[in-house]
Amino acid sequence: MPDKIEFFAVGLTVFGAVFAISSYFLLSNVPLTALGIGLTVLGLTILITPLHPIPMDTVQAFVRSSCENLEVMFEATGAFMKATYFSSNGKVYAYVPVTSEQKITMEDVVKDVGNFVVKGGRSLGLIITPPASELFNSISFEGAGFDAILSEVLVEASEAVESVKVVESDSTIVIEFFRPRVEVNFSRFKSVMGSLPSSIAAQAAALKFSKPIQVLEERFEGNRIISRLRVLEWTSTPYT
Repeated sequence: MPDKIEFFAVGLTVFGAVFAISSYFLLSNVPLTALGIGLTVLGLTILITPLHPIPMDTVQAFVRSSCENLEVMFEATGAFMKATYFSSNGKVYAYVPVTSEQKITMEDVVKDVGNFVVKGGRSLGLIITPPASELFNSISFEGAGFDAILSEVLVEASEAVESVKVVESDSTIVIEFFRPRVEVNFSRFKSVMGSLPSSIAAQAAALKFSKPIQVLEERFEGNRIISRLRVLEWTSTPYT
């Protein structure tokens, strides 16, 4: 994608310059000369404008740092069960069980958004903001297919993977991530939240389908990850 944009910008700059010179010296046409100068300036502007105002390495470093902080918190609280991603008021959160007994429903969990700790009988859990959730602020979900959303956030916005492939069913979403580029080697984080690509995909699914989502299982096969997401209902407990 960057190569195509740069090629277009160079072509626009050259064309604008030639058009302006020809219009001035051969046609003596001031409006056409101004148009050529404008095209030249536009092409140069595209060339000098960075595609990523914040370097992608910096963005990925922030994401890794966020994952590391969660790793420490999971270790401290003893969390080991899989998180459930859900959306509320256009934002995505993750409910992380702390106790093995989980009888609180996701409908009750979402009512506690704004609180860090959720309690219901002997059920105890945490509501956290998952890593990379800010990536979704600039992405439109209206009218877009889930595969297109994943491609935009994982391939274009974060460059976390080279490509994705999605197969959807009523209660399960299977996703293949090809050539992951961002890895977080935090064992507790991965067991609770899933790998980073799966975590981001689960967040996207929670926002797109407005239902709770779990990373049910993952397989790592060479240069790809095969992830299976579980679609829950709001009346479900995290471990129905």
